[in-house]
Amino acid sequence: MKECNLSRYWIPSWSARRIFEVRHVSVIGNKFTMDLDNEECSCRKWMISGIPCCHAVASMNYSNVDPETFIPIWFRKSTYEEAYASIIYLVNDHLLWEKTSSPDVLPPLKRNMPGRPKKKRRMEPWELTKDGTQMSVGGQRKKCSICRELGHNKKVCPLRPAIIQPTEPAQAQSSQPLAPSQPSSPQSPHPPQPSQDSIQDLSQPIRRKKLNIRRKDP
Repeated sequence: MKECNLSRYWIPSWSARRIFEVRHVSVIGNKFTMDLDNEECSCRKWMISGIPCCHAVASMNYSNVDPETFIPIWFRKSTYEEAYASIIYLVNDHLLWEKTSSPDVLPPLKRNMPGRPKKKRRMEPWELTKDGTQMSVGGQRKKCSICRELGHNKKVCPLRPAIIQPTEPAQAQSSQPLAPSQPSSPQSPHPPQPSQDSIQDLSQPIRRKKLNIRRKDP
């Protein structure tokens, strides 16, 4: 239903046999090649999902062909009803199960693998292609946030404004008078040695004054 609604924005042009060139109603839109015999579209959405895309539906309407005939049988309602046509028998609670002398069947023990666990799924090789003409699984292609064009991002965009870094005024620094340097005191070659009085003061313990604390009467 969604692809049928989107097909009205695409205009097919017949080329040969059942090959069409589908273009958007706007002049600046993209163009795709459509082959109904091989069930292929250059947007690759039909080949990934298995359901005809809006370009294919527009070509089918031009050729007076029912789009539902190109939908695989496993996506139809009759296949879903046939899968659940049999009776699903009920099962009693585990308290009413028959007890046997055999040991209970338990699930295998969980083994913690070394390293940090991965959260992202492992992608297929055909999902890692970076060709701009092929559609990704999500159906979205990244664009530049400045010029809204494909093929680059805002870091390498030619329309990105230049960043002017602030520079320190060199003239202001040169105009300030330099402070006269003070003569340094001559340093003695040998470090000063402690006297006898300082050694005696350090050896005696330091007495601390007691704080006057008044206690409240009960």
